[in-house]
Amino acid sequence: MSVEENKKVARMYHDLNPDDVEKILTPDFIGRHPTGFTWNRDAHKPYCSSRRGTKDIIHQQIAEGEWVATRFTRPDMMYQDRQGDFEIMHFKRFEDGKIAEIWELGHVRESL
Repeated sequence: MSVEENKKVARMYHDLNPDDVEKILTPDFIGRHPTGFTWNRDAHKPYCSSRRGTKDIIHQQIAEGEWVATRFTRPDMMYQDRQGDFEIMHFKRFEDGKIAEIWELGHVRESL
């Protein structure tokens, strides 16, 4: 797949549409956070369903080869008992046009 096609699929991920999960994630997809938290494709669909109607705000996206890096904000979410906008960086690795792995790093900008 081309870099532009990978970027398109990466943007679809940020629509948080549960109907897209099988189209954009490999069956053995894994998401990783430095805290040790991981998630898989089966866990991602209910998460997207819980965020229905919400989309991430993409600020920057760059790609090279099988990798796409995205800087974005996930608005108004609860994380570790804190409510606010979650500012995140994702590094997505692609296999055959689907996301196989995500490395995630972010923090919550708390609501006042």
